[in-house]
Amino acid sequence: MKAAIFKAPYEFEICEREIPKPKEHEVLIRIRAVGICGSDIHPYRGNGLDRREPGIIMGHEATGDVAEIGGKVTRWKPGDRVAVNPQINCEFCIMCRKGLPHLCDHPLLIGSSMRGFLDGAMCEYLVMHEKQLYHLPDEVSYDYGTFLDPLGNAIHLINRGGVKLGDKVVITGAGTIGLLAVQTARLAGAVKVIAVDLSDYKLGIAKDVGATCCLKSDDPDFLEKVKQETDGMGPDVVVEAVGISTTYNLALQMCRKRGTVVALGFTKPELELAIQQIVYKELHVFGSTGYADECGTTLEYLKNNMVDIEKVITHRLPLEKVKEGFDLLCEPDSKAIKVILNP
Repeated sequence: MKAAIFKAPYEFEICEREIPKPKEHEVLIRIRAVGICGSDIHPYRGNGLDRREPGIIMGHEATGDVAEIGGKVTRWKPGDRVAVNPQINCEFCIMCRKGLPHLCDHPLLIGSSMRGFLDGAMCEYLVMHEKQLYHLPDEVSYDYGTFLDPLGNAIHLINRGGVKLGDKVVITGAGTIGLLAVQTARLAGAVKVIAVDLSDYKLGIAKDVGATCCLKSDDPDFLEKVKQETDGMGPDVVVEAVGISTTYNLALQMCRKRGTVVALGFTKPELELAIQQIVYKELHVFGSTGYADECGTTLEYLKNNMVDIEKVITHRLPLEKVKEGFDLLCEPDSKAIKVILNP
């Protein structure tokens, strides 16, 4: 089979690998689509190579067809269309037993070397345990099915923020997750969703998918405009999906007293935060990572066309053009948001 091997920063190699054989409870999947995630881009640029060590096959947002099953597999048969949940949990730690598998004490992620070297889906065939798969409805294309992971993340972070009917919400960062969060916030009942970014192009897409207002974060009157849009109070919920000190501190500044800031983005382990904003405004600050029981909701949203995925997908490329896809996402003027590879 063909596989895209990450060799070094800014370097991929298309290699031939043997098709893996599924063990007793495993399923061999013929990969049809795999998305390039923002978390893949940082190592490609040479930042955080421990997350994607050279030699690894990246890719954790994937769909495909069941090609072969192990001897004790009971849930799947050849030909079934599936979406992959790339988050692997131990099932035995306290968090797993509490129904919070995304907070597992011993988590693994395919296409990552952060906690254990596991090849991902930027290849023609992938073996996964049968419990990691979800049925991909016939109404959902392979490309759209790759959004099980990013849309699951977006739904989870909106749930973490407790967005409810009538809320005013700010989404900082109009990348893939941000654009999905705009839509899921509206679905949760927000009456106003303000999208924030530096890119006019991305803000235009945010407007198309449901943002009621779009603002540039470098506008000198930014905070005043946010106040005007939120009756002088500030938003009820702010989602930070960028991950730098500047945008986190903007989130803390703009949020109303006793409002909620949901922390999703990060570009490095530690940031400088305006702690007085949290203390004196009694802000609720929640982290959000992955997703737990949102998979079913995610697939229902996709099946019923409740989220506009097509405006988020900007490029579709064959596996052989994996480097081109990564380079597009690294170029500020490329207008790339979500790039899908079709092996």
